[in-house]
Amino acid sequence: MTVFILAACVPTGETPLPHLVELSRLPGWQADASFQAYPALLASCGVIATLSSDKALGIGGSPTEWREACDAIAELRAALVADPDQALRRTLEAHFVALDPGAGTSALVTGYYEPELKGSRIKDAAHPHPLYRLPPNPTQYDRAEIDGGAFAGKKLELLWVNDRVEAFFLQVQGSGRVRLENGEVVRVGFAGTNERQYVSIGKAMVDAGIMTKEEASLQTIRAYLNAHPDEIDSWLHRNPRYVFFKEAKADPNVGPLGALGVPLTPGRSIAVDPAFVPLGLPVWLDTTIPKTNAPLQRLAVAQDKGGAIKGPGRIDLFWGAGEEAEAMAGPMRQQGTYWVIVPRAVGERWLRQQAGS
Repeated sequence: MTVFILAACVPTGETPLPHLVELSRLPGWQADASFQAYPALLASCGVIATLSSDKALGIGGSPTEWREACDAIAELRAALVADPDQALRRTLEAHFVALDPGAGTSALVTGYYEPELKGSRIKDAAHPHPLYRLPPNPTQYDRAEIDGGAFAGKKLELLWVNDRVEAFFLQVQGSGRVRLENGEVVRVGFAGTNERQYVSIGKAMVDAGIMTKEEASLQTIRAYLNAHPDEIDSWLHRNPRYVFFKEAKADPNVGPLGALGVPLTPGRSIAVDPAFVPLGLPVWLDTTIPKTNAPLQRLAVAQDKGGAIKGPGRIDLFWGAGEEAEAMAGPMRQQGTYWVIVPRAVGERWLRQQAGS
């Protein structure tokens, strides 16, 4: 049962009924540099193609119903076209429609990125803080107990890094890179958690009056912690959730692997709650850019999930790696709207089902 179905039977006089939208009518559709999303679309199609025909994609239908549309997308790869953005838009318009759920389409859109830390494979004075592998009993301890040495001496250390605040933010992001002193870059990926409830320390700081909701961002939280080192423990330990890592074998020159099992595409991959938006599906995102509030309207693909991304009203946009990506992701907390994009036959069948509810 999805948010779209739940909204379908609301009387017309109270709220808009859900309906299908031609892609060409989506806000900002014609202006998007759509081909930037092409790698993400191809990757999702590749995963969908491996699924058995009876594997349900929720509101996305069945894998078989994606075959024709995905074949058409794949054919563009070898085509020599003067305007790849327009070529992709026309292909998508021919094979897909967007589901507009009517009421309740608003979402909080945040951003995430791939941080890079300085590290070492051995503990030394410059790198005293461990990144842990997934232990045999990951739920045994909370963050305070782990930071207090619960895993010390158990040979669970994957790498050692130079900054515990940055290690905390790495856990919040879920994956990242560690640059060793010899120049080698090691990608670390999400391996699991201790399954404790995630608590936002940014929200806790807002509640404590340290900063306003509008001021709260990765950058302002980092600045406060670095300016008050004696408070670091008390703030970090408010979030009992602890993330464990594994060394990822993926090419460090491409994005980290998301929950779909494919590399994330900067600016085009999003994290969602798969209970409401199935992984692999394209999404049209209509929101704004942090700080400037300029329109941000673009094609994206649901390829990841996150511990704090729960419910239909949450979207997390992956910005990539590096300082520019961090600058965009850190302050992003925008209101927005999204449409789920599905093969035309799937959308038409969905609409018929809603009409009979």
